[in-house]
Amino acid sequence: MEKRRTYKKGKKRLFWANLLHFYQPPDQDRLILERVVNESYHPILRIFEQIPSAKATINIPVCLIDLLIKTGFGKIVSRLRKLVESGQIEFMITPRFHPFMPYTADDEIDRQVQQNTKISKKYFGLYFNPRGFYSPELAYTSNIGKAATRNGCRWQAVDEIAINGKLGQLPYDRLYMDKAAGGLVLIPRSRRISEAIANSIYSKDTIRNTNDFIQLANNKNQKYVFTANDVEHFGHHHKGGQTLLRLLYRDSRLTSVKVTELLSHVRNKEYCKTYQSDWTSTPEEAKRKQVFYTWKDPSNKIHKALWELYNIAYTEIKSAGQSGDILHNRARDLLGAAAPSCSFFWSSCRPWWYGVYPEDAATNICLALYSLLSPPAKIKNKTFKLRQNIYDMVRQLNSKGEAKKRQQKYLKTRNIDPKKFFGKK
Repeated sequence: MEKRRTYKKGKKRLFWANLLHFYQPPDQDRLILERVVNESYHPILRIFEQIPSAKATINIPVCLIDLLIKTGFGKIVSRLRKLVESGQIEFMITPRFHPFMPYTADDEIDRQVQQNTKISKKYFGLYFNPRGFYSPELAYTSNIGKAATRNGCRWQAVDEIAINGKLGQLPYDRLYMDKAAGGLVLIPRSRRISEAIANSIYSKDTIRNTNDFIQLANNKNQKYVFTANDVEHFGHHHKGGQTLLRLLYRDSRLTSVKVTELLSHVRNKEYCKTYQSDWTSTPEEAKRKQVFYTWKDPSNKIHKALWELYNIAYTEIKSAGQSGDILHNRARDLLGAAAPSCSFFWSSCRPWWYGVYPEDAATNICLALYSLLSPPAKIKNKTFKLRQNIYDMVRQLNSKGEAKKRQQKYLKTRNIDPKKFFGKK
């Protein structure tokens, strides 16, 4: 164990809040999950176990907790429990199946949030007492903020662009509030620094050591830096990425805090005009309100068919519940698991593409609908045809190389070297 570090009187320290998001799809292949666990989860948790002063805010939906336990990786859950008991980490409130919230009905959001909280308390007991909200993909609208407030949250993690629709111009000496969401405190993620430490394809900077990190964060009146990333970036997607995190947690110029602790360290708060956005939105997209295209692109026929299929199933399953179908709750759970945000993300070609995801989503949405006692034959036939159309479109995109053309076109619009993307797994 490393000793807690002491600081010289008068030495300027920068508060660093780090959010690590754990997520894998509910039906993830076990071999892939094993690699993620060994390359990212175990090494990252080891950092906190070896450095008692290291703190982080953790988001882990119940669908992943259940998957880890079912596949023999329950040790991750027990290690997380010990870390929250020690006060080094805190958890967040989030929907159970990682849905894309801008296009998810309020009652479904609340249902999944309540399920996630109830089951999490089963694993973590009284130590599961979150005050922050995590929206998958850091997607934000004021309606999502209202959902966070409605479910008892004091703050929500957002990308910095959600605050003023711009990048790189936000003062980090204060926190922000959305008046439309009842004064919910918004914690802005520093996109530039977050992308750099994760070695994202979008990153324009390279952080090799803690000095690089401090230099990027050392703006005038900077009081804190908030980074947020998928934990899989550190070790699984980016080999050796966890080494940088270890160095940052050891650096005496940074004071590691949990996100909730920022509310007491950063007293200055102000209301802001919020923008609909996610973790990749550009200022131009935010200004034109042309956001969320990675999950619902008007020009993407697979997206259109998937959302039509989902909405039909959701409406029918909800109606069945009102009619007294005893299998309606099971069908809703199956539907939630069938349509996480990644199903649409990997269907986008912006720039990610893997046709298995939309195919599996289409099949599983149909199975959720068919699990009712007596779904109408007309609805079953319509959904089956939509499913087949999705399979046909995936095959067409793959066979003609159209998917790669779309990927390259998107990369060009973002000024990303295709080698930087296609060279990654």
